Amino acid sequence: MTGAGDSGTEAVFIDGPRDADIRALYEYWNTVRGDRAMPQRADIDPSEIPKLLPYIIMYNAVPGGGGYTIRLVGEEVVRLNGSNGTGRQAGSIMTPRGAEMMTKILDAVATERVPKFRAGRAYWHPDKTYREFEACFLPLSPDGETVDIILGGVKSPL
Repeated sequence: MTGAGDSGTEAVFIDGPRDADIRALYEYWNTVRGDRAMPQRADIDPSEIPKLLPYIIMYNAVPGGGGYTIRLVGEEVVRLNGSNGTGRQAGSIMTPRGAEMMTKILDAVATERVPKFRAGRAYWHPDKTYREFEACFLPLSPDGETVDIILGGVKSPL
């Protein structure tokens, strides 16, 4: 799962979730969206996915291409990152390279309006590049067209 040219720390896009919890989050998102392109935030009921809440991160998409702010961070994501980024710009607690990649991933989800999946090493955290992770980024939309929130899941074995 490493890319060439980055000392084995490059994460890559994967076709679908491999981790059981990331797969469960994707399957939940897929179920609540039904025949729509994307579900709405109101469709996501935390009481239906309590086991997955520690791995969740949500981003608000700022209208007009204004970037992404972190709306909510689960306990295990905080543990992996070493801090809680709620209210901050996405990528603000990452290395510049990690922040750039995070913005590219979120932009891809927002513009293509489809889920994206990543796996590899925690390249965004200089002290944890040895840690493997898997992540999903799932678009939410109030109108079926515009992505206003991206629901993410991040899992790393301890």
